[in-house]
Amino acid sequence: MEKSLFTDTDIIFQTLSYATRLLAYEKDLDQLIENALDILSDFGHSQKVEFIILETKNKHAAILAGLLENGLISKLNKEINIKDSKLEEIIIHKRPEVVADDSQTKIYLPLIGSGNNAIGILVLHVSNQKKLEDIELNSLIILTTLIAVSLEYAQSARLAMFDSLTGLYIRRQMDIRLQEELHRIERYGGSVALCMIDIDHFKTVNDTHGHLFGDKVLIELAQLIRSTIRTNVDVPCRFGGEEFMIILPNTDAQKAFEMSDRLRQICGKHPFTYNDVTIHVTFSAGITATRSPDVSPREFIAQVDAMLYKAKEEGRNRICVHTEE
Repeated sequence: MEKSLFTDTDIIFQTLSYATRLLAYEKDLDQLIENALDILSDFGHSQKVEFIILETKNKHAAILAGLLENGLISKLNKEINIKDSKLEEIIIHKRPEVVADDSQTKIYLPLIGSGNNAIGILVLHVSNQKKLEDIELNSLIILTTLIAVSLEYAQSARLAMFDSLTGLYIRRQMDIRLQEELHRIERYGGSVALCMIDIDHFKTVNDTHGHLFGDKVLIELAQLIRSTIRTNVDVPCRFGGEEFMIILPNTDAQKAFEMSDRLRQICGKHPFTYNDVTIHVTFSAGITATRSPDVSPREFIAQVDAMLYKAKEEGRNRICVHTEE
């Protein structure tokens, strides 16, 4: 029989090299989690892997951000309480731990970030029939270090692009994407529309029910926006305060109005609930669209802002559309 040119150690280090290339500097947090789950499942011979991110605002809460089970990956944002649990013990001691029972072994791997802070935990469920060699376990620990560094990098990148409250793009990213769309029109033709939304009487919501309720309204309206627009096509942004902006590529004013009016009706029927109190809110919106390569971002935003102002002047809970002359 011909002898293999590669030892098990060679294969392990080749796998680590591949994992490094796949995980390092991945900016997309969801993609990072998916890649990590896939690699850990393969490397640890595990049919179930949990990727848990520690919620820094609450030491006893964590976000189960990803789960791989029987080859299927789920992206989860379910908050779990880890107080007085094995997970909390792992976070406190910041050391990997292997716990075995009659049927399976659980491998707990803390994610240690900058400042020696625990930022998450990986949990691998391994059948006792798949006993890991010492070199495999040590390689998993190396992978954990790489994942922790990549996780902090992805979280920093997300903060630089997305609003921390609503998860929508921040104003700076909106400016960049809008400029890109106007350049696209200049080069290839077509159209782009803008929709600017402002929650009606939002100050009253904050004054009457408190700013936490106001935050809940902002968060849920952002979710309604995401569920109404075209995924991976339209660009939703938090423009500032209670104002939102949506960039709609390859869209004329009529189509933008139809989308915005559908969203307006959905919002009006949606119950916003916090601490057993339920309210309904409406919004006003402005719409503008262009096929001209000569319009500047500043002019384009001024057009949609004027339409929003007109909608509020005319009584709110309505949409006004700018028409090109």
